Amino acid sequence: MKRNIRKILVAAAMSTAMLPSGGFAQVPREVGDRLVDIRKTIEYLDKTGNLVRVNSEVDPNLELAGIAKKYEGKKAILFEKVKGSAYPVFMGLVWNRDIIGGLFATPKEKIPFVIADAIGAWRKDKTVLTSPILDKGPANEVIQTEGFSLDDLPVPIHAIKDGGRYFDCSVVVVNDPQTGQPNFSVHRIMITDKDRLTFLIDPGRHLGAYLDIMEKQGKALQVTINNGMSLAPWLVSAIPGQGPGKIGIANHLVGRPIEFIKAQTVDAPAFADAQFVIEAEILPKVREPEGPFAEVTGYYGARDDRWVMQVKAITHRKNPVFHSLLSGQEVWNAVGLTAEAKIFSIVNKIVPDLKAVFLPPGGSGFYGAVIQLDKSKEGVQDLAIRETFKAFPSLQWVTAVDTDVNIYDPIDVEWAFTTRFDAKKGFIILPDQEGHILNPMVKGGLVSKVGIDATAPFPRTSAFERTQFKDVNLKDYVIKE
Repeated sequence: MKRNIRKILVAAAMSTAMLPSGGFAQVPREVGDRLVDIRKTIEYLDKTGNLVRVNSEVDPNLELAGIAKKYEGKKAILFEKVKGSAYPVFMGLVWNRDIIGGLFATPKEKIPFVIADAIGAWRKDKTVLTSPILDKGPANEVIQTEGFSLDDLPVPIHAIKDGGRYFDCSVVVVNDPQTGQPNFSVHRIMITDKDRLTFLIDPGRHLGAYLDIMEKQGKALQVTINNGMSLAPWLVSAIPGQGPGKIGIANHLVGRPIEFIKAQTVDAPAFADAQFVIEAEILPKVREPEGPFAEVTGYYGARDDRWVMQVKAITHRKNPVFHSLLSGQEVWNAVGLTAEAKIFSIVNKIVPDLKAVFLPPGGSGFYGAVIQLDKSKEGVQDLAIRETFKAFPSLQWVTAVDTDVNIYDPIDVEWAFTTRFDAKKGFIILPDQEGHILNPMVKGGLVSKVGIDATAPFPRTSAFERTQFKDVNLKDYVIKE
């Protein structure tokens, strides 16, 4: 594959004002910066009181993750001194939706719509949004093609039975062997030696298809592993089925082209704003043990023989920050936000009554959804439920509620289930459907699914009118607590 396949269509210095009509949305520069550069993200979190700094030295073997677990869902956390490494570790980027909303400068409820708008904008205009590939950038300020070791990086062992140290939120960039276009995704990657890695590929991922092509030719597939990515590229990497279009979607989120840099030893680009870049090649027809690993389900992913990477170089910023996550609320939000955007953009076209989608934490961001409908007729809820399953096949349950129900409040959703669900006709059972391999209830790739109609009958009668109270402003009253 030749580098000239990836033509530079947009100059690195291009501003949004220079783009043609219908190109990028106007995103404030400071917002775009913190959605691309994780250093800017950390600065913003610190400034807004949403960052905890751990000054004591911590061991990356179990201790670091154990401390992070205490803060899960709250403030982000920066470990400034990590035993055996010169680099700090940042965690908690997306485990709090209020903080994510602040980073996007939008209410948390609107984040899926912001992502959906970026997907829609990319689909309308795919040509002007290609990112430049530069020779130099922040991510290759320091270059190590010899004498490097993965042991120098503060890669944690997270859970007690994990099989080793894991990169669990690094973005893998690879060129499509047939088109040469870059695609990126996130995979769990375990260190097995100072220059060797094993990793898992979920079924249906583009990377797996690319590997099939290369293995038939007996050739290695070259990749870069980008650690320390901020929200835009990292969240977009979780959108299923978009392939090379992901970079265009990320560009729309930040309002300008996100820059790549050329790698030193492999034919795959890297993100210019990454903190670390590991250059590697995936060895053809080589499999070695990977796992166990604490997965999104709250269970351990089993150990098995899986794909192998041979590391060829490491580059990084002069003072990099390593990024890691816990496989809990961060993954639930990362997958949930992007899945919500995808589901809404697809299903709303078929069922305009659909007003919002939420993949709650109890569904692990993969397996359950609450959809909100403004019903125009009876039965539309059944269609919406079925189309939601089609739009995101990992789902195992979908609950439909009305617009007077707060889909982000589990008590309110449970109330709707209690007072509006009729077990005689409110269940939709879908036996033997495609499932997600990490869920232990999935057997042979299949699982039964259930849709739940927790909407009031249409037309609405007075029996289903919710009680209301006067909206008052407590600032108008003298109150002692």
